[in-house]
Amino acid sequence: MAEESKCPICLKSATPIGPYLGGNTKLSCIKCGEYEIGNIAAHEISNWTPQQLVNLSGWIRENQNFKIVSSNLKPLSELRNLSVGEKAEKVLIRLAQKFPKPGEWLDLSRGVHLEFLSIGRAADNDELRFLMREYLHGEMGFLLMHELKEVLGVEENYKISPKGWAYLDSLRHGNPNSQIGFIAMWFDSSVDLTHETIEAGIRSSGYEPLRIDRKEHNNKIDDEIVAGIRRTKFLVADFTGHRGGVYFETGFATGLGLPVIWLCRQDELEKTHFDTRQYNFIVWEADKLAELSKALQNRIEATIGRGPLVEKS
Repeated sequence: MAEESKCPICLKSATPIGPYLGGNTKLSCIKCGEYEIGNIAAHEISNWTPQQLVNLSGWIRENQNFKIVSSNLKPLSELRNLSVGEKAEKVLIRLAQKFPKPGEWLDLSRGVHLEFLSIGRAADNDELRFLMREYLHGEMGFLLMHELKEVLGVEENYKISPKGWAYLDSLRHGNPNSQIGFIAMWFDSSVDLTHETIEAGIRSSGYEPLRIDRKEHNNKIDDEIVAGIRRTKFLVADFTGHRGGVYFETGFATGLGLPVIWLCRQDELEKTHFDTRQYNFIVWEADKLAELSKALQNRIEATIGRGPLVEKS
C-alpha cells in the first residue's frame, strides 16, 4: 500500500501514485485530486500565500492530472480569486453531474459532497467526518444554505429547483447571440504571424476575434480574460508553447459549456498534456499558415455555423 504523505498545495492527506520520474511526483490528494508536481515547483509554492494555494487547489480539481512545474507556476500563481457567486455556480454544476435526475434529492449524508468537489479518493471514517464538518459548516455550508438556495435555485433539503435547472441549461448553451471568438494562445513574438492567421480564420467565418493582450483595459488581465470568455460564443485554443494560461482558459470555457477548437503546431503536438489528446486538433505548420486559416474557418463553420459578420462579396 502506498505511503501516506501531505499534499504540497492544501497540506491534506495525499498518496503518491505511479513511479517517481525525473524529479516529479504524481499524487492523489483527498481534496485536490490527482496531479503531478516537480520537486522544485513544490518547494516554490511553499512560499505562496494561502489564497494563492486555495486558488491553485480549486483549479487543479477542475484540471485533473495536470503537471505543475516551475515553467508554468507564474500563471498559476496569478489565478484570480473566485467570487461567492462563481463558487456557488461551480458547486451547482457538480451537484447536477452527481444527481442528474430533476426532482432528485441531494443525499449529502454519506459524504457524496466529497465526490462532487472532485476529490480523488475515498477517505477513512475519521477523515470523512472531519471533511464533512469543514465543508458543511464552513464556506461550503454557507454556499449551500445561502447562495445556492437564494440565487441559483437549490431548494430546502438540497434539491435543484426548476430555476436551478434553467440556470444550468443557460450555461450549457453558452452565448448563442455572441459574435465573438476568443483566442487563447502563447503571447510571444515568435508566433505573431500565427495570431494574425487565427484572427483571419475567425473573421472569415463571420465572427470577431478577441485577444486580451490587444484590448485596452484598466482591470487586472485575469479578470479581463474571464469576462471575455464569459461573453464569447466559442474559444480557439492554440497549445503551441504549452502555456499554463491556455490550459486554464480552455478549462474555464469548457466548464461554461462553450465550444472549443483545438490547435497545435505539428512539432509540438506530442508535448500536449495527455488529457487533451482525445480532442480533434487542427495541426498546423509554420510554413503553411494559409492552410491553417482555411482549416480554422471550415472547422468553425462546420461545428458552430457561419457568423453574422461574414463580408458580402
